[in-house]
Amino acid sequence: MSLDPAVEAVIEEGRFAVLDLIRFDLPGKSAGYHRGGRQFTYNGLVYLPNRFLQPGNTVSALGTAVTTRTIVFSNIPVTNPDDAIAQIEAFNYQNSPVIIAHLAGTPDTNEVLGILASTVYEIDLVRYNEGAISGSERSLTLSIDLQPPGRSARGSTGVKRSMKEQQFDNLATDTGLEYVATNATIPEEWGQRSG
Repeated sequence: MSLDPAVEAVIEEGRFAVLDLIRFDLPGKSAGYHRGGRQFTYNGLVYLPNRFLQPGNTVSALGTAVTTRTIVFSNIPVTNPDDAIAQIEAFNYQNSPVIIAHLAGTPDTNEVLGILASTVYEIDLVRYNEGAISGSERSLTLSIDLQPPGRSARGSTGVKRSMKEQQFDNLATDTGLEYVATNATIPEEWGQRSG
């Protein structure tokens, strides 16, 4: 993928700001967060400020294990009803897409010039860690483990998550693994029948 000419120009010039955005596409709701101090709108989505956001590092793996990334939010819960991460347990979040994007902007205005890089993940696991008591409330730190989407990204792990994913990786009409979830307990006929 090549960079937009406007982005290449500011990189060559060496004078640009990096804007880190994280977008969650949870069932029924899209939510965005960034590391700034006020709301930021990009591509029609309002990204909420979260100064405590840690975008995390990628953890490599060998063999059939997958590369993962953990992102961290603190000060959970919050009173904002639009903060989906603070209410993540209300959503069926497993395998929901997450896009981590790094944008190039002008340093003085944070006007977006283009995308430096973006990566798509899926939510694998959500963990809570208790924080210190402030007044009468205890805040939580929320860690979200991410992994690459789809079986093709996971390489040869052989894990099937859904028929839709199987069809995405192969053909739109593929039903080859339709009975994989049941074939250990229910006898299924495969291939040609003899006699």
